[in-house]
Amino acid sequence: MKYLKSFILLFSLCAFSFSVKAQETQYKSDKEQEIKSQKIAFFTDKIGLTPDEAQVFWPIYNDYWAKKNRIIEDRKEKMTYFADHTDNLSNDEMIKYADQYIRYEMELAELLDEYHKKFKKILPVEKVMKIYLADYEFKTYLLKKIRESGKHED
Repeated sequence: MKYLKSFILLFSLCAFSFSVKAQETQYKSDKEQEIKSQKIAFFTDKIGLTPDEAQVFWPIYNDYWAKKNRIIEDRKEKMTYFADHTDNLSNDEMIKYADQYIRYEMELAELLDEYHKKFKKILPVEKVMKIYLADYEFKTYLLKKIRESGKHED
């Protein structure tokens, strides 16, 4: 009976933990979806996309960001490992990490060049430049919203 009670308690704690984790995941997913919706509206307005342009633009742009995010995540993982283990790395290992960092930057530049060409095929160059401007302005917009929401919580 004692084991049964322990098992039930342990099972209940695990179920509660999974429930909390699921809620956190849902909250994160809802926030990501909200940001994505804001970004679509922001970009469509800033770039001045027509409905036909938007239909062609968004799949290409989303593909670009998916690839860019993979590079950034990989770079972040490597740089975090480097930062956490700097004191234990040999000079050769440090050279390897420094060289890898440059390769990440080159990959990002090559990716931008590849998609710049794709954007120019589907949009007038003025709108292509507005993509880059909107990227910058959207980051600023999000940072401003984060700061403002932090002020309201104080």
